[in-house]
Amino acid sequence: MQISKWNEIEDVFTKAFGWSEGIDYLVSASRNIIKARSVYELSDVEDNVLTKKLRETYNKEMKCLEKEKAKWKK
Repeated sequence: MQISKWNEIEDVFTKAFGWSEGIDYLVSASRNIIKARSVYELSDVEDNVLTKKLRETYNKEMKCLEKEKAKWKK
């Protein structure tokens, strides 16, 4: 994965969930795929798997966030 792509993903997570929670979601979702390597050392297959996993995590957490906001509006 290119570092610029990783930085864009990190930026989206931190804007949506705040810095601390965004980084936590990002790291926890990618921990099993990256393991002890750097992001730029991933193969194309691992890159696609990581992107899919991060997209799933983002969508799941956004749904939870929207439910919480809707609950507080009532």
